Amino acid sequence: MHYGPPDPTPDGGRIAAPRSGLNTRILAAISLSLLAGSQTLAQTAVSRAAPARAQALGKPTEHRLKKGRPFDGDVQEPDAHPIPAPGTETAQGPSAEPPAPSVSGPAPGSSSNFDGLDFQTWGAGHPPDTNGDVGPNHYIQTVNTSIGIFDKSGNRLAAFTFNTFMSQGNFGNLCDTNNFGDPVVLYDTFEDRWVISDFAFTLDGSTPPNVINPPGNFQCIAVSKSGDPIAGGWNFYSVNTTGGLGDYPKLGVWPDGIYMSVNMFNYVGGAFQNSRVYAFNKAQMYAGEPTVQVVSFDAPSAEFTLLPSNARLQSGTPPSGSPNYFAVVWQFLNQVSIYKFHVDWNSIGNSTFTGPFASIMPFWWEQFSGASQRVPSTGNSLDTLYPRLMMQNQYTNFSGVESLWTSHTVGAGNPTTNATSAQAAVRYYQVKVSGGSVEANATQAFTYSPDTTVHRFLPSVAVDRAGDMAIGYSASSATLNPAIRYAGRLAADPVNSISQTEQSLIEGSGSQ
Repeated sequence: MHYGPPDPTPDGGRIAAPRSGLNTRILAAISLSLLAGSQTLAQTAVSRAAPARAQALGKPTEHRLKKGRPFDGDVQEPDAHPIPAPGTETAQGPSAEPPAPSVSGPAPGSSSNFDGLDFQTWGAGHPPDTNGDVGPNHYIQTVNTSIGIFDKSGNRLAAFTFNTFMSQGNFGNLCDTNNFGDPVVLYDTFEDRWVISDFAFTLDGSTPPNVINPPGNFQCIAVSKSGDPIAGGWNFYSVNTTGGLGDYPKLGVWPDGIYMSVNMFNYVGGAFQNSRVYAFNKAQMYAGEPTVQVVSFDAPSAEFTLLPSNARLQSGTPPSGSPNYFAVVWQFLNQVSIYKFHVDWNSIGNSTFTGPFASIMPFWWEQFSGASQRVPSTGNSLDTLYPRLMMQNQYTNFSGVESLWTSHTVGAGNPTTNATSAQAAVRYYQVKVSGGSVEANATQAFTYSPDTTVHRFLPSVAVDRAGDMAIGYSASSATLNPAIRYAGRLAADPVNSISQTEQSLIEGSGSQ
């Protein structure tokens, strides 16, 4: 999480047209030409020694979203010391990952590339926590506590802070005044709607600061009334993540709802409790109903930063009744753990959150040994968020073959048993979940590090309707300003490969 002061609201309480002459420097990349167009009950303990045996985790907790009316704090995140999944050490051995096959050439250039919000103007709050999504006609970017809406040519149509935006909901709670960032933007391709979310809370001013409870911590959510984020109007909702601070929210679109994960920390002292998952009834939200069904479960305390699956119409629709798949790699060097969140909106008590279902990787990933998992740049060192998965946990369905595509930062080089590396690299996975069955062995698991000098970290993957994949990431070194680069692979390429080699989206001209 990233605490910072509440933002000014320079344009009052409505969506504002951009001011002329504002300089924007933070990159907002639209797309690559590679891509086509009651109370919480204790959960059942999950056996670490038998990760493949799924269990139901607790009972669903039902909430209601309330519709709006017409640090750096010292949270104590758990230490990451992944180990090989139990029972796999002898079977796998310290095998090195095979080299990638011969490459076919550089990835294609970007189809649209323009500057986004910057810290001097609309990019309030820091670090930036940049996030965004693209629709048929718009790109929406969030930078910590600010929002920018652009057309596909890069013209900024509106810019405003989260306080300005969310206060239109007249919540009567902290979502009106104390938005603190960790934002997420989603475009729902199934319904032609936009979703924008962040959290809101108040600190007590101590060192380190504690979250004041009450009022506690609120997740603030806005959903558009149409595909037009400027003129179409918005519905606003909030939910109090009771029992602690719901940090690092991550959201995903699914046909039956919007799914979210948060990491729960104590209000006082900031000790980690567990991860929690939520499902929001998006049909009710899109209809503007005054209250909306919400279902939540607490995940096992050994897990950290679960990612909900995110589906896009262009990459295939999940079969009717499919659960949302949450993925995590926090505990094991050679396993993607999958949890299934099934919601019955007609009978909330029948909802289930089950797992973990283990998908073993063919080769262990190498641990990253950078001090506090940071990498050098020409200015301050940069956080890699090793080893948590990065958004999105992308879902695809091609002719009935359903897959989850994920990525995260690891150590570079050939992985061996509990090996470490001082160079950061990016790694992607493909895990098949066809028919709701999580494959025992991951289809793909590959680390990309084409040289021995540049650190690559904070990756994100996307897969288009043809099955081609792009992976974007940050790059830096002691002599390289932070840059944004990308690479990719084609659907017909051999597994565990990057054939579309690295291209630069933008090379930084300085460093914070």
